[in-house]
This record gives sequence, structure tokens and C-alpha cells, in this order.
Amino acid sequence: MIALMPMVRRHAVIATVILLAALASCTNHGIPKNRSIETTFPKQPQVASLGRELRVVTFNIHMEPGHKIARAVRSDPVLRAADVIFLQEVERDERQPTPCSAACELGKELGYHVAYAPGHAVEKGSHGVAILSRAPITSAEVIELPFFNVHVNSGRRVALAATIDVDGTPVTVYAVHLDNRLDVRDRRTQMIPVLIHAARQDTPIIMGGDFNTSHFTWLFHLIPIPTTTQDNYLEDLMRAHGFDTPVTNSGPTHVALAMRLDAIYTRGFKTTKFAVSDARRVSDHLALWAQMHLPPNAPATAATATTTTSSSASISASVSTAAAASAM
Repeated sequence: MIALMPMVRRHAVIATVILLAALASCTNHGIPKNRSIETTFPKQPQVASLGRELRVVTFNIHMEPGHKIARAVRSDPVLRAADVIFLQEVERDERQPTPCSAACELGKELGYHVAYAPGHAVEKGSHGVAILSRAPITSAEVIELPFFNVHVNSGRRVALAATIDVDGTPVTVYAVHLDNRLDVRDRRTQMIPVLIHAARQDTPIIMGGDFNTSHFTWLFHLIPIPTTTQDNYLEDLMRAHGFDTPVTNSGPTHVALAMRLDAIYTRGFKTTKFAVSDARRVSDHLALWAQMHLPPNAPATAATATTTTSSSASISASVSTAAAASAM
């Protein structure tokens, strides 16, 4: 009887996974009807170009409406002074005659230029990522990320790349939101298309997002195994691709289990200060911000930007090669 116990436990785990997968199948998401980038322009633009001293914020807004996020931003002097904001879990109600995403609403209320990229479909419309900037966004491009069936809330994942001007220097900025229940290898694989895109840019870079670097790795994308190393491995990957990881010591960015899920990565900038803000607890994430400076010797020219959607098929070979190298 005792010898049978490990086999019983193994079978129980397998049965649990099958049951959870069956129950979760109804929560997976399709492709949004409208995958084009939504752009929003302020009635009165604040600046034509950003100064070399920047405040950057990344914030997973947990599907909250734009007016609620606007109140939270206005309530905090640090967030209120943001020059660039990266948002994740942005939703757009496409049942309305003139849909305006939560990022669009926020941009209209606070006077930002906005680009929103739908990722997957939800009941009322779409769910994706966004970039807000006080200065004009001069180009924007969607980057398709590899799909993983994580059984609950599986869906199309995208990153959004855009170009802004910082004191006459083009800067490439990225908003990223990776899947939650991934192991280290899969998380690296999902990140590779962004890194391939970034490697082609001659510009300084700021990247912000929810990278979901929780305390766990995941068995069958469902069963959490405590490891506390997801963030370390992702930061190793970023440094290997020429990025600085300036907010490593930010502390928790999520209200549960002291998890550090969010990050800001840079290339060509010097970060002088960073911290988190509870943003009136409007989300289950904290807002992570960083103060940074663009040195005078930063690159002044950029590679040609496009406004087309990247094809995951066209970079699949590069993803496989880079993922294998990262896993070594």
C-alpha cells in the first residue's frame, strides 16, 4: 500500500490538471475584431519634445476605467509628473459607437499622446497594452509574441513599440505584458521577439511592463512551484542583450505575496531614482516609476520605423535560436 502512494499522488495531480484545463477552457480568449493601433491626441499638446530628464511609469491597471486611473495619477505628485507611461491590462469597450480604451480616456483627461494595441478579445471588446507620452508619438508598431496555452486566460499577447523625441533624439519605447504561468524557458521565449526588434534599433530604449516574474515556476502551466528566481533569470537575459536593469531593488510591485512582477529596462539612459506608488490602491499592482537622464552622447539617429504588425512566423527561426541560447 505504501509503495502505491507516490503513484496515487501522481495520478491525482494528472487528474487535477485535466479537470482544471477542462474548466478553464471557457475562459480563454480569441482574437479581437479590430487589431489596429488606437491613437489619441491631446487637444493642446504639452511639448514637442521631452527633456533629457525623464520620469517614466509602468502600471498594470487591472482593467480599470480611464477616469479612475486618472484620479489615481492626479492624487500622487510623482505619477502626475510622468513624461512616459506604460500601461498593461488596458481594456476598450467596443460596444460603444466610438470606442475609447482606458488609455485613451486617461490621455484625454491628462493631455497625453496615446497609442493602444489590442492583444486579445474580451466580452466587451479588447484587452491590451498602451504607451502614453507628453510629447508626440511619431511611430508605433505591434510585435506579436509567441502563444502559450496557459489554460486560464490564454490569449494573443503583443508588445507595443513606439518612437518619441527626447531633446532632438529619437527614443524607442516598449510596453510589454508577458503571460503569467510560464516557466523560465517559456518566459524567455516570449520575450525574444521584443529583444530582436530592439537589437535593430539605433536609438536609446526604454522598456516597461508587467513581466509576471512571480515567485513561482509552473508545472503544466497550472501548478505553482516556489522558486523565487523568475526575475533573476529574466534580468540576466536583458543584460545579455545590452539592457540595464536599474529597478532591480524596487521591492514588491504587486499587493499579493510581495511579488515583483513589473520592471523598467533601459539602454542608453542613466536611472537616478526609482520607487513604487500605491496609486490609491486602484489596481492589484503598484505603479513603478523611475527618474532617468539621457546623456549628451546618446545616439542621435534611429533605424527606419514602420507601422505594420510584425509577423510571429517571420521571426520564428530567430526565436528558436535565441531561446536555445538563453537556456544554455
